[in-house]
Amino acid sequence: MAINSAGNAWNGKQFTGSIANTDKPYVSSNRPGGVNNGTNTASLIQSTSLLDQRDIYKQLVDLQDDAEWLDFMWMAGKKEATSVPTYYSFFNDKLYKPITITTGFSAATSGTLVTDQDSYAFVVVGDLIRVPLTTGSAVVRVTSKNTSGGFNLVVASVTNTSITVTAGTGSAFSNAQVEGSVAPTARRWLVGKLGNQTQIFRNSLVITDVQNMSKVELEFNGKPYILPYEMIQGLQKHRGDISLAMWLGEVSATTFAGAAGSSYSDLAGTYNYQTTRGMDSYIETYGINGTSTGYVDGIFTLPDLTSIEAQLIANRAPFEYMMAGSTAAVATVSDFLKNLPSSGVVQTGSAAQGGLYSGRLSVDGREVDLEVEKFKHAGFTFNLKAFKVLSNNEVMAYTNSTVQKSIYFLPMGKVKTVGGGMVDYFRYRYLPQPTPGQGSSETAEIMTGGLAPTPTNQEMNLTTTWTSNMGLEVFAPSKFAKIQVNNA
Repeated sequence: MAINSAGNAWNGKQFTGSIANTDKPYVSSNRPGGVNNGTNTASLIQSTSLLDQRDIYKQLVDLQDDAEWLDFMWMAGKKEATSVPTYYSFFNDKLYKPITITTGFSAATSGTLVTDQDSYAFVVVGDLIRVPLTTGSAVVRVTSKNTSGGFNLVVASVTNTSITVTAGTGSAFSNAQVEGSVAPTARRWLVGKLGNQTQIFRNSLVITDVQNMSKVELEFNGKPYILPYEMIQGLQKHRGDISLAMWLGEVSATTFAGAAGSSYSDLAGTYNYQTTRGMDSYIETYGINGTSTGYVDGIFTLPDLTSIEAQLIANRAPFEYMMAGSTAAVATVSDFLKNLPSSGVVQTGSAAQGGLYSGRLSVDGREVDLEVEKFKHAGFTFNLKAFKVLSNNEVMAYTNSTVQKSIYFLPMGKVKTVGGGMVDYFRYRYLPQPTPGQGSSETAEIMTGGLAPTPTNQEMNLTTTWTSNMGLEVFAPSKFAKIQVNNA
């Protein structure tokens, strides 16, 4: 904490934190008698005596909470083991596609429509198309196809009336076959494939025999433990690395299957690394991205919301979403909603009472201990939640970053699979890690050295290594969205 040297009085500021070194004592230097970010002036026995004589709250307070996103997915059950480090999902092709008409015909009951190549390839004889007219629209049936001088569909009005078809977009909505006809031409449907890969996360900690004397009693999961403070910090850093990679990561060109180049000095033999694609990259690449629209700083408007809703509906998205973002981004949306004199908002004098209400987040019938602000609009239910990890200036405030300025629309619930199955819209995948004495787990903790519970050599130290092999998985990313609500 920050201490006023004149009288050891609290001055209202938090400590700035120590600068991480690879070799340092395990007692914080940021306390009375120490130098901020400098040399510790107290011996280990004095620190221990201080803890023995003072009323200390023995649960370590996590001010950073960098593993918050991973914690949320774990609590919501959005995880699944994988047996391979690279995984794919397949999704079906669209059953209906718009028809682009470049040239129509005038005042006739039948004629030739010139289309683009994709529309021509999609349509088969017998299809019914709703086509644009000078005024209104009409239904025509495809009687034949040819490529003489263009991509031509020969059509006839189903009402046998004279029509004038104009250039524009048509809708191939159904088909009508002749009695006693043969089977129509078969369409070939494409199968889309989207993949991601796990990433090896590894952090380590070394404690010598002298440093091992510096122990602090803390409560973890309701049970007392005596262990070096940096053990907790090391594990928190490990889990924070995973959590942040699942937001900021990009899928790497290299994979575990590829041979390592000579420039990879940290790799042995012919092995290589691979990285996982994070949520921001998924949405930027495959989702609805409103980042470049140029929103006014600190303003979120009703047209912004309705625009995103229209795009979600066009992609046949579900009707319950989490709107996740940094504290600043969520505050911008929350302030707008609380001052919106519309449905669900009661106007009292000159102040508008917000239609927002607070509640716990429900995920697939499971109540997650995550307080959110909820509101409904246009048939959607939105859960507005600020994640502290997205407000982390040490990580998210890199040049040209839009993460802290944006709201992410993440669909809740599950997406249907062909055959009646259901799967989470997003989750993390993990390769189970072998853990001595525990079988396997998501994260392996391996202890070696002479001070290990089972000594492995005569060196008087304890080396702890945490290893996880995890990656993010997103299904139907076209139903995810990102909108920038702040420019500053």
